[in-house]
Amino acid sequence: MITDSVPLPIEFLPCDSEGTIVEMCGRPCQVQRLEELGIRQGCNVRMVCRGEPCLICIEGRRISLRLGDSADIFVVPTNG
Repeated sequence: MITDSVPLPIEFLPCDSEGTIVEMCGRPCQVQRLEELGIRQGCNVRMVCRGEPCLICIEGRRISLRLGDSADIFVVPTNG
């Protein structure tokens, strides 16, 4: 069971679960690119489909992400 207080990498968020982005780290150019796409700390995100790439939904927009070693996104789950 996932608890509300433990940040986890976004790729571990179960399908159809939501979370809040609490930290992003990686190469500055990659983090900046994510922010330009609207993926930033404090945003609510829903995992649509796990995998590589994963499909997330932020503010009604679906975004396909292939992070690899370039960046990490950590979320706190808001539902189980």
